[in-house]
Amino acid sequence: MKTMITTLALMLLTITTVRAQEPTMEDNLNEAYAIMDTAKTMPSFIKASAKFDLIANKYQDQWVAQYYAGYTKCIISYMEENVATKDLIVDEAEAFLDRILALGTENDHVYILKALVANSRMAVDGASRWKEYTPIFEDNLKKAKEINENNPHIYYLKAVSIFFTPKMFGGGEKNAKPYFEKAIQKYALMTERVITIPYWGEVQTADFMKQIND
Repeated sequence: MKTMITTLALMLLTITTVRAQEPTMEDNLNEAYAIMDTAKTMPSFIKASAKFDLIANKYQDQWVAQYYAGYTKCIISYMEENVATKDLIVDEAEAFLDRILALGTENDHVYILKALVANSRMAVDGASRWKEYTPIFEDNLKKAKEINENNPHIYYLKAVSIFFTPKMFGGGEKNAKPYFEKAIQKYALMTERVITIPYWGEVQTADFMKQIND
């Protein structure tokens, strides 16, 4: 009897230990983020996106899991060359955004993702879509700023938008530079970098500034 009890206790201890060693959502997100953050090619971004998809589907009640899945789809849509495919990828990003909205989550990061999805949709065909999606983009950045003016993504997305806008319409490097500088200031305020508080874009901001200053 004593041996049986001891064996049972060891089995329970083993099960508990295995469960304790299972990767958390944060562990999984960090692993996927590491792939995305160092990605230079479309296949690498797709690999990261596939991992984020799995995490989002596993943790459907966690907004941040849906956020990264949606964010990565937007990035891939910019890289895709086929117009029809670009729209389909943005559809996927929007589906993850819809999951967040269904959870009732409302914070500055959600508005940032809304702005990014709108910008991705506009980027598919800027000439015919800018009138529809520019106001959506700007409105969501404004709402994000009302919640947290220190979110660097507000200024980063605004800067990138201006950077790629023709000079005749108020865009270009010179007009984008103050927003990139503002983004750098806001990134500096993020003293704690944790995956559950999105902090992407800092490396890209530095790259844009290098391009502007060269």
